[in-house]
Amino acid sequence: MSNSAKELLSKAVFDDFYVGSKGVGLIRSERLFLERGIDHGFSTRIGGISEPPFDTLNLGTSRNEPMSNILTNYRILCSAYGLDYDDLALVRHEHGSNILRLTGEDRGRGLDREPLEYSDGLVTNDPSVTLVTCHADCSAFFFYDKKHGAIGLAHAGWKGMYARIGQKMVLRMHDEFGTDPSDLSAVIGPCICEKCFEVDLNLGEAFEKEFDCPDILAAGTGKKSDKAYVSLRAAALIQLLDAGMSESSISIMDHCTMEEKDLFYSYRRDGKDTGSMAAYLKLNR
Repeated sequence: MSNSAKELLSKAVFDDFYVGSKGVGLIRSERLFLERGIDHGFSTRIGGISEPPFDTLNLGTSRNEPMSNILTNYRILCSAYGLDYDDLALVRHEHGSNILRLTGEDRGRGLDREPLEYSDGLVTNDPSVTLVTCHADCSAFFFYDKKHGAIGLAHAGWKGMYARIGQKMVLRMHDEFGTDPSDLSAVIGPCICEKCFEVDLNLGEAFEKEFDCPDILAAGTGKKSDKAYVSLRAAALIQLLDAGMSESSISIMDHCTMEEKDLFYSYRRDGKDTGSMAAYLKLNR
């Protein structure tokens, strides 16, 4: 039986909320916030020192902004939410589906130390390291396995989503920590929504086929008849369900990064002259 994006999204749990501390804005999931064994968040563009067009909390190290500003922004985020700056390990994403297991030996990598190997997913059971990924329209996957004391965080652009990085994260956590899909809580982060994510029609059709979901795309009209609009959130839900997770253990942060300019950076909206948000996930000591 084919999947239905409309049906899946109509039944999905949307449980995000905005918090502000010391002027720094953050999006959190109620599901993960209630889990006292972890700390998590998805940053907004609010609360840093970056000047336009990166105003103000740019956390993307690949942007054309002095690295000193970006590191200061990370320290501001850490100060606002009680994180240890020295524990952060920043993904070096390649828009793929490679996954790394990190330990305390990786603390500081990507910021004050050498970068990590190219990857888009990070997993750990070590509370001394904080996983960090960067986003500017691309979604995030947060995973928590309370039973085995393990977490996973992934950056998921369209390439990673199409390559099923969320599903591969579930499999990798099983291989590394013995995680069963029934052990997991998962949250899908903010991303560009299905009304805004315009792609070539052939790519949209590839998503339709890969996820067996005819309404995962809406075809363009008129001059844009060769375009389509793809639901990354539906693709995320389908692959987590295909990995063996239940609908009741998955939540979505209900925000469109392209539409909400006051809260989020968006590469699709602003091009290279934009910053990046960061997602973080850590086990509490």
